[in-house]
Amino acid sequence: MSSIPLLSVDAAVASITPLKSESTLRTNDKYVIVYDFSDVDYDEATNEFRELLVDLEEAGLHTEVRPGYDRSLLVFVKAPRQLLGNQVHPGGDKDSVVDGWFEAEELLTMYHLVQWPKAKGGAGVNPGLGKWKNVQSTFPIHNEAVNKALLRHMSSRLYLTAEDFDSIRDLFGAKVAFYFAFIQNYLTFLTFPAVTGVVAWMWFPKYSLAYAVMTSVWCTVFLEYWKLQEVDLSIRWNVRGIHKTKVNRPEFKYDKVIIDANGQEIHYFPKWKQLTRQLLQVPFIAVATVALGAIICAVFGVEILISETYTGPYQFYLEYLPTIILAVAIPYINSSLEGVAESLTAFENHRTADAHEISLTQKIFILSIITNYLPILLVAFVYIPFGEEVIPYLKSAVLAVVPSLEHTFATHSFEADADKLRNEVIALTLTGQLSSFFEENVLPYLKHKAAEWYRMYRRAYPTHAMLLTITEDDKDEADFLARCRNQSSLDKYNVQDDMAELVLQFGYLAMFSPVWPLIPLGFLINNWIELRSDFAKICIEHQRPNPVRADGVGPWILSLDILTWIGSISTGAIVHIFGADGINKNWVTLPVTIFISEHILLLLRAVTRWVFERYGSEQIRKERAERYARRLSYLEKIEANKRAGLNLSVAERERRKSVLVTGDEKFWTKQVEDGTSAEMGIKLMRMAREWEQSRGMKPKSS
Repeated sequence: MSSIPLLSVDAAVASITPLKSESTLRTNDKYVIVYDFSDVDYDEATNEFRELLVDLEEAGLHTEVRPGYDRSLLVFVKAPRQLLGNQVHPGGDKDSVVDGWFEAEELLTMYHLVQWPKAKGGAGVNPGLGKWKNVQSTFPIHNEAVNKALLRHMSSRLYLTAEDFDSIRDLFGAKVAFYFAFIQNYLTFLTFPAVTGVVAWMWFPKYSLAYAVMTSVWCTVFLEYWKLQEVDLSIRWNVRGIHKTKVNRPEFKYDKVIIDANGQEIHYFPKWKQLTRQLLQVPFIAVATVALGAIICAVFGVEILISETYTGPYQFYLEYLPTIILAVAIPYINSSLEGVAESLTAFENHRTADAHEISLTQKIFILSIITNYLPILLVAFVYIPFGEEVIPYLKSAVLAVVPSLEHTFATHSFEADADKLRNEVIALTLTGQLSSFFEENVLPYLKHKAAEWYRMYRRAYPTHAMLLTITEDDKDEADFLARCRNQSSLDKYNVQDDMAELVLQFGYLAMFSPVWPLIPLGFLINNWIELRSDFAKICIEHQRPNPVRADGVGPWILSLDILTWIGSISTGAIVHIFGADGINKNWVTLPVTIFISEHILLLLRAVTRWVFERYGSEQIRKERAERYARRLSYLEKIEANKRAGLNLSVAERERRKSVLVTGDEKFWTKQVEDGTSAEMGIKLMRMAREWEQSRGMKPKSS
């Protein structure tokens, strides 16, 4: 293996003092861009990479290049202090520097400088889009010291406070912080149904009306309280009303550019085209509903036959096997359908990220209702009330196909058993929680380890040039680069996945808690662990998320409202059918029960909302007006600074170079001179080509 000092691009740079420990590097002003040239011709990659470095440097950013895994390059991007301080932070202008309020705020600035279009002062580098199809990802570097300290703090506390959410916001941004604030508030409120659930399980009758009423009240109070908390936290974090700020998605494809009367560019995409594309979700939902319904009904039918008519061996174990298989398969079925939903939403070509998120959330919510709640609804409203009619039909259908099974079927009459519904709920909720934990925490770790072992194998037995087999890291940078390479191979974190899981759990509680009153207790224990494991998951198993400003949990609030409303109907119907001794088949009074239950919920919601709005947060009443006015002035200053432009004079470039060279972060001093980062990346790609040519391997061609 040949050894080259990767940081010694020329003699002048090679003579610089050795790098200090990378643990002292600040992470608030740095990003990493992964450029993969494994599937592109070397000459094309060289030109494309040089253009990438030029665009970054034209945005005022400093770059350093190092080898990544396989045939990829890591471009470390750093914003000069003055650029970071005077372009985004309120109070700064082109002649002054103002520090950011917290780390994630400055990382958001870095995100804008890297990915926003050139017209807005950024470099326009969006992974996988346009001319950057070979840019694999961009991500901020994890602040591992803060991650570990905060994880230790969270693990030692029973309850997280607003100050803890501030720390999460400072680290990952408001959108992720709102998720953790939601799960903590949800966890705290779960204490009431968990305690009353234990009481109901021990002393109340089955399918207790009193417990159903208490749970419905709890759902309404919690949801209205959280809406108030969203406003409170959005004011605390200076993001109130931020959802009204509309920024085009990089993926948005427009037909033409229109210049309005004020000289502003408007990217135009016909409304009729977007509406036509959105109509495609109707057949998608219809087909998904039919397909999922058919699968669930088939499993449901097999379970009924086994439990009610099968008398062969292992009947006790086989009875619950279909439900367990279905519970394990549901997350994977959901994942596949969500992939289709994401592709369909991308095709709809929404202009803003908020519109895209709302559309995708609606699809995922409908799919979740079908896959997770339909089996229980079939048991509650089909199997138990109409089992006498359903089972003979299923039995005759099976025997028509497989007559030899007749001797294994019992001939006893069907007896409706309300405990069957409880067993179905227990099986789906418990199995679902365990399966979800494995999918979220264990499976990603195993996949990451398998990928790591595969990379080691390929490095030992290479079939093409791999940069880490023909170069060596500077020993002072080795640990830091190993961490960054590891992070480059991790998946991106999507907070919507975790929110979807909580909303699904809330639905079980709102719709079926009278069936098994211990549901809230299981969710309480699970969520206490989930709160901490999700933070660890972000720190260990995912790239650091791009900080995103948000003023709440977004469209999931509507989903929670819908589930609360459906829950009022579902619990009313379940208590009506199963609450009395035996099965109540008085279908005439069922609509009356549902009507009364639904309108009691609507009345309770109105009263609860009035109380919270009337006697709500003191902070909201005091600070709303003044913070709104202050934010408007900040936005005006930001826009003024953007209009000032980012063009750098030769003198300013030289001044920034001297600041880098004399600074305490020596990592950023090795490729200070203009063009040296691009030359390093091109040199590494040239070495990969020469390595392959020396071994008679055929280089990649476009």
